[in-house]
Amino acid sequence: MTKELRALLAKLEQMRTEVRSMLAEDKTTEAKVKMEELRALQAKIELQRELEDEEHNGSQRGTRLDPEDRDNLQSREDAELETEYRSIFLRGLRRRSISNDMRSVISEYERRAVLNEGETNPAIPDGDLSILVPKDVQTRINNVVRSLDDLSQFINVVPVTALSGSRVLEAYGTMTPFEDLSEYAPVEEIDGPKFRPVDYKLKDRGGFLPLTSNLLQDTDQNLLAYITDWIGRKAVVTRNTLITTLLNTLTKTDLVDFDAIKRVLNVTLDPAISKTSTILTNQDGFNWMDEQKDTNGRYLLTDDITQAGGKLFKGRRIAVVANRYLPSDTVTEKAPVFIGDLQQAIVLFSRQFYELASTTEGGDAWRRRTTELRTIMRDDIQKWDTEAVVFGELDIA
Repeated sequence: MTKELRALLAKLEQMRTEVRSMLAEDKTTEAKVKMEELRALQAKIELQRELEDEEHNGSQRGTRLDPEDRDNLQSREDAELETEYRSIFLRGLRRRSISNDMRSVISEYERRAVLNEGETNPAIPDGDLSILVPKDVQTRINNVVRSLDDLSQFINVVPVTALSGSRVLEAYGTMTPFEDLSEYAPVEEIDGPKFRPVDYKLKDRGGFLPLTSNLLQDTDQNLLAYITDWIGRKAVVTRNTLITTLLNTLTKTDLVDFDAIKRVLNVTLDPAISKTSTILTNQDGFNWMDEQKDTNGRYLLTDDITQAGGKLFKGRRIAVVANRYLPSDTVTEKAPVFIGDLQQAIVLFSRQFYELASTTEGGDAWRRRTTELRTIMRDDIQKWDTEAVVFGELDIA
């Protein structure tokens, strides 16, 4: 569509607006006069279209384009019109104003769509249905489905308000009984309880994400809502990394079979800890355990009736974490298995999960015309009772 035709179409839309205004004000005589001018302009537009089509076809004949080249040229023109119309369509969805020049594009698009009824021109899809919705307009952000295991649910998260501090933990040892006392004999002094401090110092973790103002203004999706959810998931991944890094510092124990796991539950762990224990492993470790059978061909893991798809071993829950968060050792072909009560073993001192702030003026946001989102996490993770968990390595070779 040439500049001349676009200007005529824009003028036509303006005249139509004027006629509607006159009718609304009961100016019938003026409206009739304006309608005559409008019809004359419509005739001029049709002549202009014929002239452009003739010039276009003559140019093609002069350059002796073969039918395939002419079809390609026509397809490019239709694609450009489709792109323009789609942009205006989305602008209308966002309740933004549409100029007369944009309305001329709508008129041309509608004209070609009507001509395409019955699929006479395959370059313009779906006949007059495209007047309402342009082809394949899907700008919604599609999330991929992935497991996001929040490992903080297994440990003890303690909210704090100070930047640093300490907690007092009993240094448990084997108690000795009281001595027998003889009549009139002096009472002997006994050993008192022992304690050890668990210190913490909050660390700041975070960053900022700049988003251009044009992107936020022009997208027809709630991008900020998506980004906020994305930052929340990133915060979970950050905590998971802190937890798995600390878990990997525990002393490792080889687990060759289910009897070794039973031995940890029955002997290694204190009976009080064993009762509240969870078996935490990755996908590789869970797959190995889920495949094991007794001599009668019965699977050793039992179903957890409180959780669909969940499994139990000796009444203890099997918690499964994705391999990407808790990877196996590919060299030794061993999967990590943590047996015990992690809430007694690890404590996370947290000031808050994360802080999210935004600005359009601070930092470089004003100069670059961006919106900057800043995220800060403030926490610290420490070992609590290391005897409450056993870090086992399960041979899955």
